[in-house]
Amino acid sequence: MRLRIGKKTAVTAALIAFVGGNSLFAPSAHASNYTAVVNPGTQFQTFEGWGTSLAWFANRIGGAPDAVRNSYADKLFASSGLNMNIVRYNIGGGENPAYPNNMELRARVPGFQPTQGTYDWTADANQRWFLQAAKSRISSSEFIAESFSNSPPWWMTQSGSVTGNYGAANNLRDDMYDAFADYLVTVNKHFKDYWGVTFRTLEPLNEPNANWWTYGNRQEGAHFDRNKQEIIIQKVANLLTTQGSPTKVSASDETSIDDGRDTINSFSATTKNAIWQYNVHTYGGSDRVGFNTAAAGKNIWMSEHGDGDASGMEMARSIVYDLRYMKNTGWVYWQAVDGGGWGLMDVNDLNDPSSNFTAVTNKKYYALAQWSKFIRPGYKIIDIGDGNSIAAYDTVSKNLVIVTLNDSSSSNTVTYDLSAFSSITGSVTGYQTVTSTSDNLAPISGLTLTNKTFQRTIPAQSTATFVISGANYTPQQPIDTSAYYKIVNRNSGKLLDVTGSSTALGAALVQNTGGSNYSQQWQFVDAGSGYYKLKNRGSGQLADVNNASQNDGMQIIQYSDNGGANQQWKITDAGGGYVKLFNKNSNKLMDVSSESTADGAAIIQYTDHGGNNQQWQLVKQ
Repeated sequence: MRLRIGKKTAVTAALIAFVGGNSLFAPSAHASNYTAVVNPGTQFQTFEGWGTSLAWFANRIGGAPDAVRNSYADKLFASSGLNMNIVRYNIGGGENPAYPNNMELRARVPGFQPTQGTYDWTADANQRWFLQAAKSRISSSEFIAESFSNSPPWWMTQSGSVTGNYGAANNLRDDMYDAFADYLVTVNKHFKDYWGVTFRTLEPLNEPNANWWTYGNRQEGAHFDRNKQEIIIQKVANLLTTQGSPTKVSASDETSIDDGRDTINSFSATTKNAIWQYNVHTYGGSDRVGFNTAAAGKNIWMSEHGDGDASGMEMARSIVYDLRYMKNTGWVYWQAVDGGGWGLMDVNDLNDPSSNFTAVTNKKYYALAQWSKFIRPGYKIIDIGDGNSIAAYDTVSKNLVIVTLNDSSSSNTVTYDLSAFSSITGSVTGYQTVTSTSDNLAPISGLTLTNKTFQRTIPAQSTATFVISGANYTPQQPIDTSAYYKIVNRNSGKLLDVTGSSTALGAALVQNTGGSNYSQQWQFVDAGSGYYKLKNRGSGQLADVNNASQNDGMQIIQYSDNGGANQQWKITDAGGGYVKLFNKNSNKLMDVSSESTADGAAIIQYTDHGGNNQQWQLVKQ
């Protein structure tokens, strides 16, 4: 969560970051005409869904008249609305009755243990209503619920308040770690046993390393030093295990990506083993790749994004960067209903006891619909050669979804290249939301597929979604490391060869017309971590980028095995029976120079540009 006025706003402004040359919060300049190549052979995370936290809007709207609260639930969780399937439920701490006015009205989430040893299971009826309303609208196969805590109950705290401690110090009393863990796990079990909600994950923390959780805040919050985070994480995990609960621990929901990365890296192996899922907020920071690396293969959620840009452009840019670089499986907006442009729907009087909850639906609502209604749970995020787009593929329905953002000041004409798919037997449909017009998830007319490509001009400050049906893809067959292969260039039809069939160190690799020479046969030797060495049958030497260069245009030669990364290659499926060969050292592709079709043309490395001269067919001998 963010403090709209105060420290977090300053932090957000200070942490405007650049990823791939684009400001996270500012419009980006893009080429006006370009081609986006979709590659189903390179697949990333399996997406789990879209969602929202229920704190704090559900604490108010959950108590509205039935027609009102059901209307909001439909707009968020029904298939006719955003079709969200992830719900984050806030286990309230409950404020000290001596401080009734410490927090905003909407943020006064009741706790289930108002005094030590006494549980009140009638508490938090409004938020609980919304949780059940969401569950009733979401398919059981897609529904995912997570519980999280902003603060321990007031009587467990140092300050006697759930708003934080003086000087933003740790607020959980040292003698209350066991009690706090027991509180969270007890509430978790009650939801499962009595209310039919099994939380997949339980997060005991929220922005714990932040320095703004001071006494008297407008909301619940608690600072935990990183060593204190480890204590509560381990205690919650151990209690869940002892209880036999299916719920796992998530952590730590730090406010910034970089802080989240550093928190993970500070944890002991024991703490890391206790965590099933890593959560992070995107109010600041930029090192999404570093966060993914720190997560070390565990599930990642972007568990909270919020911003005051009612157009949705800032949000959409963050989604692109998150899915592309962090590779999170879940994406959760902070408060779907908020005010001042922060909500997908704005209700600007949520703190008014007499509010009738009249909403203004922002462009942001439709901008999120461009994603949430089409990239569904189970879709695989796949490679697309465009920093403004995300591609997702469903192997069951054979639907391909592409979402493209244009947050620049002028239109972009994009040609979408789907040639890597084995066949496209269906059609393309599209929808767009444009900031400056009345287009809100409006159908796009005139889209046609020709030779596995289609083109669309994307208006400035807009989001476009394309659904391609009947996208059939046949994965590449596994490599047989005991066999030899001829490696055939897609553009020229010629074979990868050593010039003059030489056996000398440093001899150049070229392309030549096929024959029976051993110099045109290659063995893929497993180098580990998905990389191979390409060993020539005639010379016994390896395909090597000369001088371990990382420059475009550098000649590829043969050389004796020296263990270098410049001698290792990753195979990625380019579709249609072709592959790309990425060099480990440079991350550039094996390429026929100048797209030549002539015998003797040089084999070089070059940045991926989607050309057929960078694609190869592996023909087993």
